[in-house]
Amino acid sequence: MDNKEAKAGRLRGAERTIVSDNAYNAAIGLTVLWGIAINILIAFFLSPYISKLNRAVVIIGYLALSFACRYVVAKSNSYVISMLGFSGLAAAMGLLLTYVIRFYSSSSIYPAFLTTGIIVVVMIIASTIFPAFFRSLGRVLFIALMGSIVVELIGGLIFHLRLGILDYVMVVIFSGYIGYNWSKAQAYPKTLDNAIDSAASIYVDIINIFLRVLRIMERNKD
Repeated sequence: MDNKEAKAGRLRGAERTIVSDNAYNAAIGLTVLWGIAINILIAFFLSPYISKLNRAVVIIGYLALSFACRYVVAKSNSYVISMLGFSGLAAAMGLLLTYVIRFYSSSSIYPAFLTTGIIVVVMIIASTIFPAFFRSLGRVLFIALMGSIVVELIGGLIFHLRLGILDYVMVVIFSGYIGYNWSKAQAYPKTLDNAIDSAASIYVDIINIFLRVLRIMERNKD
């Protein structure tokens, strides 16, 4: 049983109030939108400063902040603390995104953003219609993700290969994860804390899809 399942099952801590299905799903959606808003604000106001940072500093800062904030979200039973953790996670993603997207043209960024949005909507609808199917995909998705990461690392670091096909594979995997995480979210008790926890997982899936779609679109322009 993972941290979120244990938390959802026991409903320990300060936040125990069950909300309606509509309020719960709205909280998930608004939390994800809040994360995206943080990304946009960081890109708009801090891009000149972030672009001057050393690549290693960006990667280390992103990893440290994102892992710490994911831990806070996973462990907290208070929706206020979970929201603070989520905001930190979004800030970490904003740092990474702002550093990365400066290498891409706006003609790729906006279509990638729109495409990602369409994928998210389609997968949530599909997961709502077939929740049992998507909940069964957890192990398959994890194995596929780990395998793809290993292949990408070996191909890039050892053989210096650009395996563009893996971008498509990753889009499929993280699209599946959106359906999986949405279906899991619906199985948890409808608390605001669980809504934020679920939103964090879905938000990370969305960012991963966006980055992969962005790479695909930029590459297809060449």
